[in-house]
Amino acid sequence: MPHLADLLTDHLLRRPRGRIARRMWRDMKAHHEMFRDTLGALKLDPADRLLEIGCGGGTFVQWALESGCHATAVDHSADMVQLSAKNNADAVRSGRLEVINAQAEALPLPDEQFSCAAMTNAFFFLDAPRALAELRRVLAPGGRIVIHTLAPNPPASVAPPPVARRMRLYPDDELVALLDAAGFTESKVTRIGDCFQLLTATR
Repeated sequence: MPHLADLLTDHLLRRPRGRIARRMWRDMKAHHEMFRDTLGALKLDPADRLLEIGCGGGTFVQWALESGCHATAVDHSADMVQLSAKNNADAVRSGRLEVINAQAEALPLPDEQFSCAAMTNAFFFLDAPRALAELRRVLAPGGRIVIHTLAPNPPASVAPPPVARRMRLYPDDELVALLDAAGFTESKVTRIGDCFQLLTATR
């Protein structure tokens, strides 16, 4: 029988679904600083074609679109896809944003389509080698990635132990090795405060 912590982690965080999750992810203010850090590293411009993995309620991609770029936002939760599309309805109608329901490890997207990709607070729930291989496949040569994730041994105020135990958290050098093994170059991990890691690399 599933453990209660597994059910809560899955329904609210790993694959958010249901009324409570939709309300929680409509605009996750606790992630706003992470979004700003990620956007700062991406340095988007109107020529960019952005891929976001794990779009949640759509706040990050909404901010990203202010650069004038075009974007595709992906989530494996149908509820989050619906919520993100609703919160960015004008961008969807205008053709500047596509929101799709898909797995990060098996993206239904053409090769070399995007100039950049971003992921915030999702990497620790993924099969990292497969997800990174897919990101490299869909990025154009010279494309860049920025991944904001949680460092090992987070304080309980950031990730309660029952949740943290269900995440895969990597030391900095292991993250660089994963990026290099996937074929990325200029792989780098920057610490943000005591809790977070910002991964950057180039296709």
